[in-house]
Amino acid sequence: MRRSLRRSVDVWGETTITTETPRLRTVENACYLPFVHAGPWGVFDAEHRIVEEGVDYLGTERHLHNQVVDWPPGLPTPTEEAPEEHYIYLGQLNPHYGHFIINTLARFWPLLDAGRPRLPILCHSYFGGHELLAGCSFVVDILERLGLRLGDITVYDRPVRVRRLTVVAPALHEVASAHPLMAALGEAIGRTSLEGVAIDAEARPVYLSKARLTAYVQRIENEEEMTETLSRSGVDVIYPETLTFDEQVRLFAQRRTIIASIGSALHTALFAPPGRSMVVLTPNPAINATYLLIDALKSNRSRYFHPQGMTSVQAGSRQLLYLADPKRTAEELLVRVAHPEVSDAWDELDTSPTWHTSPSIPPLPSQLRRRRLLRMRAP
Repeated sequence: MRRSLRRSVDVWGETTITTETPRLRTVENACYLPFVHAGPWGVFDAEHRIVEEGVDYLGTERHLHNQVVDWPPGLPTPTEEAPEEHYIYLGQLNPHYGHFIINTLARFWPLLDAGRPRLPILCHSYFGGHELLAGCSFVVDILERLGLRLGDITVYDRPVRVRRLTVVAPALHEVASAHPLMAALGEAIGRTSLEGVAIDAEARPVYLSKARLTAYVQRIENEEEMTETLSRSGVDVIYPETLTFDEQVRLFAQRRTIIASIGSALHTALFAPPGRSMVVLTPNPAINATYLLIDALKSNRSRYFHPQGMTSVQAGSRQLLYLADPKRTAEELLVRVAHPEVSDAWDELDTSPTWHTSPSIPPLPSQLRRRRLLRMRAP
C-alpha cells in the first residue's frame, strides 16, 4: 500500500502556553470608534492612541485583520457620552463559529469570577449587528451559558466617549499563545451540554464533513469520494452545521475518535472533556498553531496529516482543495485510526534521514508486515 498521508510536524505560528494572566486595563475618557471594514475602529485613550489590549493581533508579529489602529486625521474627540459610568470592553462579536470562539470568547474570561462586579458590556459588532448574531444559534447558546443575552451587550454605530472603560486582553492570541483561563472558560460553557453524557462511550469513529457547507474559506471538493469509503467501513459521517451547539459538544465527548479536515468545527473540543483523540487532514505541511494551542490546553491526543499530491484552486476568497486519490486516503485513515502502532511506525520512517533518498514510500518494518495489519479495517 503506497501511502498518501504524511505526518505534519511543522508549525505555522507559535504555541506558547503562558502563565501570565491576561491584562485588564482601565482607561479614563476612552473613545469608541464603530466598526468599519478595513478602516479605523476600536477603543482609543483620551489622546487618541489605540488601546492595545482591545486589538485582535494575529501571531507574534502582531498582524492586523480588517482594522486600522490609527486615529483618523482631523476627527475630533466624540462629544456624545455613553450613559453608564463604567463599562467592560470584550472586543468584537464575530458571527463566524471559529472566530467567535478563538477571538470573541477569548476576552470573556473575567465573567468566570463570580465575585467580580458585573459591569455593562461594550463590544464592537460585525456586519449586520445584533440582527445577524441573533440568527447564529451557537452565539445565543454560548452567551446563555455565561448568563448573558445579546441585549446585555452594547454596540454603537457612531463615535462615543466612555468615561471609564476596562479593556480585557484575550486569553488566546491566534497562532501565538494561550492561557489556561481559555480552557476554564470552555469548561464552564460546556458543562451543561455534558450533563449525563457517557464520556468516550462510542467506539465508532466520526468524520466531520464540510460537504454541505455553503459559507466556507476552504474545503476538500472531492471529499464525498473519501467519505463513501469511510462510511462503508463503519465511520459515521456528520455535518456539524446541522447540529445544535449542545449536540456538537456531546458528539466530541462521546466519540473516542474524531476525524476531520482542519477547520472551525475542531474548536468545539474547547468545550468537551480533555483528552480528545483526533485525526486531522491539513491542506499544508505546517499546522496552524491555534489548533495546537487548544490541544495543549485540553491535553488532546491529536495527529495531523498532509495528503500527498493534494492540489488547490483559489476561487475568490475560497480555497478549493482536491485529494489526489480520495479512496486511498480513506483507506489509510482507517488503518491509522484502527492501528496507531502502525501509524507511528510510518511516521518514524517518514522522519528518518534517508526519507529523501527513497524512490517510493518505505515499507513497514518486518515485524509489522508479518502481522499483516494493513489488511485490517476499522470496526
